[in-house]
Amino acid sequence: MKSVSRSALLSVILFSSCVELNAADWLMLQGAEPETVAPQGVIVPNRNKTPKLWGFAQINYAKDYGTVASSGGKTTTPFSLLTPNLEDQSGFNIARARLAVRGIADDDNMVNYFVMTDFGNNGINNLANHSTPTYLTDASVTLKYIPDAKIRVGRFKYPGSEEGMEAVYFSPYIDFTTMSDQQLLERRITNATAAQTGAAAGGASTLHYTTTSVDNPVGAFRDTGAEVFDTIPLVNSWTFSYAYMYGNGTGISNSNTDTQGTHYGYLALENNFGGGKGFYTNAMKFYVWGQNGKRKFVSNATTLIDADRKRYGLGMTYYNHGLRFEAEYMMAQGMIYVGAKDVDANPLVQDWELQFASGNENKANGGYVNLQYELIPQKFEVFGRYDFLNRLTNDVKGERDFTTTTLGASYRFNGPTRIDFNYLIRDAKAPGNASAQTVLDNMGNRAEIQVTYAF
Repeated sequence: MKSVSRSALLSVILFSSCVELNAADWLMLQGAEPETVAPQGVIVPNRNKTPKLWGFAQINYAKDYGTVASSGGKTTTPFSLLTPNLEDQSGFNIARARLAVRGIADDDNMVNYFVMTDFGNNGINNLANHSTPTYLTDASVTLKYIPDAKIRVGRFKYPGSEEGMEAVYFSPYIDFTTMSDQQLLERRITNATAAQTGAAAGGASTLHYTTTSVDNPVGAFRDTGAEVFDTIPLVNSWTFSYAYMYGNGTGISNSNTDTQGTHYGYLALENNFGGGKGFYTNAMKFYVWGQNGKRKFVSNATTLIDADRKRYGLGMTYYNHGLRFEAEYMMAQGMIYVGAKDVDANPLVQDWELQFASGNENKANGGYVNLQYELIPQKFEVFGRYDFLNRLTNDVKGERDFTTTTLGASYRFNGPTRIDFNYLIRDAKAPGNASAQTVLDNMGNRAEIQVTYAF
């Protein structure tokens, strides 16, 4: 079944490249101020140095219909609890509360800046109910002195998956796909303990698990480093985008070490159909991306672990006449996140640690297909997304296969200010582990509603 899912998704991406189906150019939208503006319909050079103050808040209510199970007083079903706290199955949450400023620093629009903070209850500030406040999510400067090679330095979104690069407050989906949430939205390891080992597929190697306390925020698809990027016109309405970034590999944690240095690469071809802007640009895009880095941590206070963390993907996006289609396929190798683990035997208390399969032989793959359609242009849309994750495909006992179908509707009051409804149909299998399947059978569906206010 999983091979069918991979083949079907790749076929969709490849087939779409042969038909005329740009989506937003996130590299330019987030990394640089526009070169020109069009006041009163007259195009002039952009020289407005007034800082642009903006922000948004997302408040949601969610209800999980799964079962919370435990063993020896320790909760074994974190997937049945709501993130980021992993305490309850229903409730309201201020998922994001972000304030940002961006603009031009000089008279010639050669130096741009971008700063953003987040005060919401999410994996940035309260991962697994451990206070991990890192309110500064973005702080970067872009230099535009070299033709076709803009330079950006600081903390910002690294070039990669479309789901990670896009502006989250525009998407009607309240949750990330399973692959992005588990294997791209990185949880950081510092000091770890060996949890267990198990025979890998064929008995040729050993699968090593490690656990670490929750001391740092999620990476939030960001890193601190330097990037060279640009979008270059080709022929007719086609453009070529590229980006290379070298980052510390520490996400948005306040660390200045590069011992986990990570390389990020991105290439895209885009065809602009004309009309629209930002997330609603009428266009089609095809892209590939990759990231490769080391993750160093100490296990059992003495053993230095030097693990690979590799992530790759390809996909396409299309938006025109109110129809949006997206498909992406992703692969992971090396450090594989396998979930939160309750280490407190008190049945009334959960104390979560994060668990990883840390061997370089570990693999995972996943992806999604998304379809949205505006029944009332720029007002009311319906949508559906199918996503999957096949985790630890190299190990018979450790493999877990997840599928989620999200159905929903969204009503936009003004721009990104809107209300979204999502219903998630969730399933998980442990094809080679009957006891693990007993735990996964507690997974249930989930209903969510979210209000986004932007200014």
